[in-house]
Amino acid sequence: MRTRPMLSSTVLGAVVAALVAAVVTLAPAVPSQAAASSADAPSPTAPCDAVSPVAIPCVALGKTTDAIGTECRRVGIPDALCVLPLAHQVTQAARDAYLQSWAHRTAQFQYRLGDPLPFRDVQWLGTHNSFNSLTNSFTLSHADSNQQLTLTQQLDLDVRALELDLHYIPRLLGLLGPRAVTVCHGQGPEMLDLGCTTEPVFSAVLPEIATWLNAPGHADDVVLLYLEDNLKNAPAYASAVATLEQVLRRSDGSSLIYRPDPAQKAANGCTPLPTGVSREDVRASGARVVLVGACAPGWSADVFDWNAVHVESGRTSAYRAFPGCDATYGPLTYATQLVRYFEDSTLVSALTDPSRVPVNPEALSPEKVRSMTGCGVNVFGFDQLLPEDGRIQATLWSWAPDEPRADGGACTVQGADGRWYAAGCVELHPAACVAAGTWTVTAPVTFADAATACTAAGSTFALPRSGEQNARLHAVAGAAGAWVKQTLP
Repeated sequence: MRTRPMLSSTVLGAVVAALVAAVVTLAPAVPSQAAASSADAPSPTAPCDAVSPVAIPCVALGKTTDAIGTECRRVGIPDALCVLPLAHQVTQAARDAYLQSWAHRTAQFQYRLGDPLPFRDVQWLGTHNSFNSLTNSFTLSHADSNQQLTLTQQLDLDVRALELDLHYIPRLLGLLGPRAVTVCHGQGPEMLDLGCTTEPVFSAVLPEIATWLNAPGHADDVVLLYLEDNLKNAPAYASAVATLEQVLRRSDGSSLIYRPDPAQKAANGCTPLPTGVSREDVRASGARVVLVGACAPGWSADVFDWNAVHVESGRTSAYRAFPGCDATYGPLTYATQLVRYFEDSTLVSALTDPSRVPVNPEALSPEKVRSMTGCGVNVFGFDQLLPEDGRIQATLWSWAPDEPRADGGACTVQGADGRWYAAGCVELHPAACVAAGTWTVTAPVTFADAATACTAAGSTFALPRSGEQNARLHAVAGAAGAWVKQTLP
């Protein structure tokens, strides 16, 4: 999150009231389920975007209809009846369809492929300001939401990197009473936590993550939890640590936290996130949650300092496909640090740039996400993530849609498009070989002969385990494709 001035409800109401009559007639009919599940779904405010010269009116209208739709669902009306023009289309049917889809299977497959990789190379699906949603309660900051789904729903959609912003504020109407650690999207303590009012306390939010991790079927999932620090207060850190220690536990009482090694503590009193550690290492230790944030000695026994080993940006307009990649960070940064990109869909963000066009040039579009995946971006910070909006699908670099086919064969080939396909093992294709991180291919061979062909070339028959590795293999294999070391049951 990047803190910024909060918009008052009075200003928001004035903006919406002045524009709703003129723009509401542009609203399309409610889309069909087929349209809503397209791979690259358009923005729900697209009809407004097409006629407005700037972003503010359309964002304001979208926030208003999102709030109405959320309240409609909250009071128990069937969600299909709460689908409104200009609002995000949030339905259980879409989430259920995703959980039965090729995209879900492939996202899970890629997550497992990345388990042995060091953190500096592995990729995580993530959300930005994961908590900032109207789904649980109406507050000033929630009304300008970053998300439409609950934390549980995001985790169900294969998100494994979450962000919670922590503040230490009075609990009675945001003005009086004892202070508590609160999850809120607002200014920091130097600005008196402006924007934070009656948001839920940390101890009420964190159990949702622990409950999901302890539910059947999630025993092997490792979550990266980014705690953005707006505490800056010794009692606040003590309270936050007490909540972490109490909540992030299994039913048998054992801790889920992957704790920093005190022997690795730096001069600033904190332990840098070890970029050579893998999810397999975390799992082998018995832990399931990696906590990261800024260095604060008050919570350094639980939270890794990742400021020295990661970079992040909300500027994406200059991003290019592999090998062009990023105008902001060079190859050395990608090779040695975690790279995170996030977007900001809030109305306040639009107001800080009044001339911004309706289609945000910094948004993480599916096209950009595909490029970032191939270039090795480690952590995505998606806003308003929904299962059918195309961004999860854009992170899928391995199996092509609806692959592997049951009748396709028992072996796997990277095709001319860089995606993976089931193939008959006696077909002739080059073999994908790797040595010291460099990918090469052999002359065409059968799958059975691929390992021998790579050994003869002084390398190892292998398979890519990240989008970047797959892109590097595709750069040398080209249209000829290549066998990758993946067999099917």
